[in-house]
Amino acid sequence: MKSLKTFILTFFLILSISLSAQNVAGVNYDQKYLRLEFEVDPAVKYIKGIITFYFEIKNNTSTLSFDMGTGIGVDSILYKGNKLQSTKSNNILIVQLPGQLVTGTIDSLSIYYQGAPESDGFGSFTVSTHNNVPVMWTLSEPYGAKDWWPCKQSLDDKADSIDVYITHPKEYKAASNGLLISETLTGDNITTHWKHRHAIAAYLIAIAVTNYESYSHYAQLENGDSVEILNYIYPENVDYIKTQTAVTPEIIEFFSKKFIDYPFKNEKYGHAQFGWGGGMEHQTMSFMGSFSYSIIAHELAHQWFGDYITCAGWHDIWLNEGFATYCEGLCYENGLGGQNWKTWLADKIDYVTSESGGSVYVTDISNENTIFDGRLSYAKGAMVLHLIRGQIGDEAFFSGIRNYLNDPKLQNGYASTKDLRLHFEQTRGKDLSELFNDWVYGQGYPTYTLSWGQNSDNSFYMEVKQKQSHSSVDFFELNIPVLLSGG
Repeated sequence: MKSLKTFILTFFLILSISLSAQNVAGVNYDQKYLRLEFEVDPAVKYIKGIITFYFEIKNNTSTLSFDMGTGIGVDSILYKGNKLQSTKSNNILIVQLPGQLVTGTIDSLSIYYQGAPESDGFGSFTVSTHNNVPVMWTLSEPYGAKDWWPCKQSLDDKADSIDVYITHPKEYKAASNGLLISETLTGDNITTHWKHRHAIAAYLIAIAVTNYESYSHYAQLENGDSVEILNYIYPENVDYIKTQTAVTPEIIEFFSKKFIDYPFKNEKYGHAQFGWGGGMEHQTMSFMGSFSYSIIAHELAHQWFGDYITCAGWHDIWLNEGFATYCEGLCYENGLGGQNWKTWLADKIDYVTSESGGSVYVTDISNENTIFDGRLSYAKGAMVLHLIRGQIGDEAFFSGIRNYLNDPKLQNGYASTKDLRLHFEQTRGKDLSELFNDWVYGQGYPTYTLSWGQNSDNSFYMEVKQKQSHSSVDFFELNIPVLLSGG
């Protein structure tokens, strides 16, 4: 996710979120397949839906729980054709099963619900207009999925696959994750079916509806695969935005060479325009408020870093945002995008050092402002990656990233800072715990004073002093490059 003018996400900002919103449902089951059926009209802030969960029981239980916001309510819950009882408290829906399900059982149920969703955070369910035309969109990061559908929004359990059915007035088009399968007209409505056959976190599932016009670009990967880049754009902006999105194929080709192939290449990538002030990396289709080169590169990079492998907790959001920010810079370093690489680096360093403290690791995840801190989670996260690259060398750095992305324990799942560190340690053959402790968990940065001289016998001497900007780190252990030239 990235804001339009700065990395600090402030639009629709809620400064605090109750602890009950933070991923406490669903501890006794693993979700498998989801069938999501929604009825929406972009002129009305209301949703009606049926969510069918397929799940596997982890521990013997007679209840199942789901995250569910206050703006929506349950009509009924069906299990094997029978209605189940439920209660709701503190944004948690607890469903009473007719008996105990034992560990290993694979089963399903359907939740019928409706309501006027609240729009917490960055506007989890928003109805607005563009050019006097209604538009609705969702943006669930970090805790907003529960506002518009009953779900399991924890960062430890992805759905294996999803089908999304969006019923909407026939004059509109609907955007979502995966492949467009069909648009079926029934009376005055169209039901749009999107199919996604990759693991996906709840906050990355999204829908948007308005009078979109669509067009495609295509990227060609080295192995010959072609990736469609499907764009859903407001009609009044198509001609201009088409010239901006034309850069997407070269970026997807570059990231595929630098890391691994685009993770969802058998489906699509795409953009859907929406009215928020930045971009959001919904899996296979980023929602975009603007289309600058940096935002296109940033949201696309998230498909590898954030979607394919997702941070295992909002404490480690830098694994999403630091990587996506650094990938912008990698484009510039490699001659793409038209921005000077050294200028980009200098700007990020100036931003990071504009304050003396702050850690990349987020200690307060009840506050969206601290999770998505532009200086720390984005800019400092990116500069920590660049620092690691400088300390271990390009070969170990990029090999470590590719091994991280290819790790079967992490693929299509979740990763922590420790997981990334271990992969860098394996490729470099060196313990990096001190570096990570200083730069990820510690605060601040060092400044250096260097003095040198030449004695009468032509011997050379040099003294380097380090001063830390914050007391949490007593000394930054870094290799410092020094160039000596002369006779």
